[in-house]
Amino acid sequence: MADTSLKLVYFDGKGRAEMIRLVLAAAGKEYEDVRVTSEQWKDKKPSAPFGALPCLEMDGKMYGQSMAIATFLAKEFGN
Repeated sequence: MADTSLKLVYFDGKGRAEMIRLVLAAAGKEYEDVRVTSEQWKDKKPSAPFGALPCLEMDGKMYGQSMAIATFLAKEFGN
């Protein structure tokens, strides 16, 4: 995953995305941290995996479920 593009999408707060942010920080990975307002969420919800946040966009593909994302990234980055 050398040249992987990562974009984490969540509301403006820690919540369910914080574990993902911690895994990415521990791995030293750069990522785009997209903060969504409630107004923006109305438009984004239909395209979000499972209709929920957080979601991770990795090389154009969307992934959902916070613990599944955190576990996957930890395994990928060896944490």
